[in-house]
Amino acid sequence: MRVFDADRQEWAGDERETRFNGDQQMQAVEQGQMLRRAAVVLAVVGLCFLIWALGWKGEPQPVKEPAAAQPTATESWDGDGESSAEPSAESPAATSAATPPPGYEVVQDSEGFRSAVPSGWERTSHPSQYGMAVVEYRSSDGSRRLQVFAVMETSPYASLQAAQLESRKLNGYEVITLEESSGAARKAATHEYRADEVAGESQSFTRHVIDHRFEAEDGQRYAVVAYGSDADGSDDEQELLDTALRWFCPPRKQCAAPTG
Repeated sequence: MRVFDADRQEWAGDERETRFNGDQQMQAVEQGQMLRRAAVVLAVVGLCFLIWALGWKGEPQPVKEPAAAQPTATESWDGDGESSAEPSAESPAATSAATPPPGYEVVQDSEGFRSAVPSGWERTSHPSQYGMAVVEYRSSDGSRRLQVFAVMETSPYASLQAAQLESRKLNGYEVITLEESSGAARKAATHEYRADEVAGESQSFTRHVIDHRFEAEDGQRYAVVAYGSDADGSDDEQELLDTALRWFCPPRKQCAAPTG
């Protein structure tokens, strides 16, 4: 029987056929041995990989401790003049404790209110017909004064209108402004004037007065009045008033220290 020799591209005779069949059998045996060796090698490699993978997955991972939050604190002033720190998420710059301007000190008055006045000023008071006593802080030379009292009338502006009727009787009275504050969260009004005489003052010189009346956090109405000499301008009285108002807290209320 003749067979086609693919390697030689020819038909082989019986002798060549026998030799060809033998060659094919030897090649088949060798290919089978190679396949078995390859299978063994792959099995060993696969087993090694499986052992490594199981060992890697079982290895414990390091535990990271959560970062501890560092709360900042804001300082507030209570009705007794004490300060307390409370946790806050704000930045330290925003919650730093406020301090009054140089030369001023925060006072917790015995009438219950808090304010800020020039350091070393003398305090006096006298009874009032309504609410707390009229409190005065005065400079050592008597030329400057800060007055704090409760207001009787139903609104700050109505109270100033009534007060102006009395102020107009003073010698040398000259009104600078009498108006309600616009855009304020609470009702307020201001009466600014000059006068050659002022009730409660014995020294004779022209005074500059800023009388500010307002509704405070407790819903009640109060007055803070700054007195000084008109000869040195109005800036010092305005600063005296602004500082006292900025730190003002009515009796029996807890107010945060001013910011900014």
